[in-house]
Amino acid sequence: MSREDATRSAGVGGEAASQAAGQACPPQLLLTEQEKSVLDFLVECKTSKTAAQICGGVKMDREEVVSTLDSLRKRGLVTRFNTLVESYAARFPGVEV
Repeated sequence: MSREDATRSAGVGGEAASQAAGQACPPQLLLTEQEKSVLDFLVECKTSKTAAQICGGVKMDREEVVSTLDSLRKRGLVTRFNTLVESYAARFPGVEV
C-alpha cells in the first residue's frame, strides 16, 4: 500500500477525498495536523519507531507525540509494540495485528 493510499484510507485529506467521492467524510475519520504528521512519518518509516524517534521525525515535543499516538491507537491506525522500549507502527484499517 502506498503512502497516499494509507493516508487516504486513514482519512487524511478527508474533505477533499470525500468530495471527490461525492460523500461526506465521517468526523471520526478526520485527522488533526499532528495526527497526520505522526501517521505519515510512521507510514514512511516502514519499521516501528520509539516515541523519541517520532519526536525527532515530526518536530513535536514528547507530550504532544504521546497524546497523538494515544489518539491514533484508539482509532486503530497505530499499534504499540510491547518491547523493552515501547515502539509504534502504522497499521491499516481492516488488517489484523
